[in-house]
Amino acid sequence: MKLAKEFVASLRWVNKRFDPFFDACYCKNCYPSELPSVIEAGNAEYVIPRGWVRIGLHVDPVTEEHYAIWDKWIVTFHGTTIVAAHSILTNRQFCLPGDTLIDGTVLGIRPGHIPNKKHIYTSPTIAYSSLPVYSPKTQFHSLRTKRTYEVQIVLQCRQKPRSFTIQGETVGAKTKRICQFASNEKVEYFTEIRASLVAYGLLVRFHKVSDDYDS
Repeated sequence: MKLAKEFVASLRWVNKRFDPFFDACYCKNCYPSELPSVIEAGNAEYVIPRGWVRIGLHVDPVTEEHYAIWDKWIVTFHGTTIVAAHSILTNRQFCLPGDTLIDGTVLGIRPGHIPNKKHIYTSPTIAYSSLPVYSPKTQFHSLRTKRTYEVQIVLQCRQKPRSFTIQGETVGAKTKRICQFASNEKVEYFTEIRASLVAYGLLVRFHKVSDDYDS
């Protein structure tokens, strides 16, 4: 959790975006193997993001109460870039291809998706949403650990039921299973409805690249 907090602090995002109430760690120590890998929320199953750390995000209380999102909406994951995530959290809405992001760049359509089809893509498993095409790696050097890491981010969301279409994978996996708990044929959700998604967690994963003592 400390490393994730250090990384998020390095982004220099407005601190009021975050809510420690939703912080959670899914490392093997904090979420051991005997705990379930698949749980239910909003009458749908999702896969626990083992190996990730969740930094809680502020959720609008009016949205919480009006839509009863903790009782009625399902849990999904949205792989994204740091710039796109910053734009989503700043503007309080998810981005569609063609939107101008906070740094002035335009969000494009990811490789493998149909041209001119402008959708937001989510999944019930982070194994899919964290694929590099959705969640590219970026390097981060920790002053605390003296190590350099490759970092990925994924937004954990509540998503309104029946507001999206379910389809099979579009990354060319074919018969190779992406997640042992989710079928390739039902692993990708897409929607055009921005307001059908509420992000409540910034999930972060680290892979060590080197440390200051490596020769």
